[in-house]
Amino acid sequence: MSTRTAAVVIDDFLPSDQWVYIQNNLSKYLHTNTFLEDRDDPYDDCIIWIKDKLKSIEIWREHWENTINMWSYINALPPEIDRESSSDNGGYHSEFGGFVLYIHPSWDSSWGGNLKFKDCSISQIDPKPNRFVWINPAVQHGIEVVSSNAKHNRVTVVGWPEGCIEYDKATIKINTSIKN
Repeated sequence: MSTRTAAVVIDDFLPSDQWVYIQNNLSKYLHTNTFLEDRDDPYDDCIIWIKDKLKSIEIWREHWENTINMWSYINALPPEIDRESSSDNGGYHSEFGGFVLYIHPSWDSSWGGNLKFKDCSISQIDPKPNRFVWINPAVQHGIEVVSSNAKHNRVTVVGWPEGCIEYDKATIKINTSIKN
């Protein structure tokens, strides 16, 4: 057996001025009682900044230009809403490659909402604010339910532009085993 990169995590992804702008425009998402998936403010700026950052660290793929706006959203996940239990794979699913950027203002580990990984070197990571996670294709992952004691929703920018990346300077590198 050998390993391949399942996901890369980059903490402190956006600079402070962009982060402050996002925080000043999140009120709609922080306390809704229903799952939201939309493209209202600050969506447009977030996507531009994500593209710029990925270009600056040289992992942007030109073909993403046509898909990133088509397949990306801001998501608000309130406490106690289970987005994964309907999965046929025990709360896990996979895509063709995509990202999560956590944009909520704070997070306490007791609130849950972790990003889960199946059959990987790390089983879950906290939804730490300003954390970017790229999940490579076919990696089984899921979202842990946010606890009822959470002070606000789990808010993310998510996108599925498709593709695989490697990034040696990642804060965390998650691997998965593959059969030779």
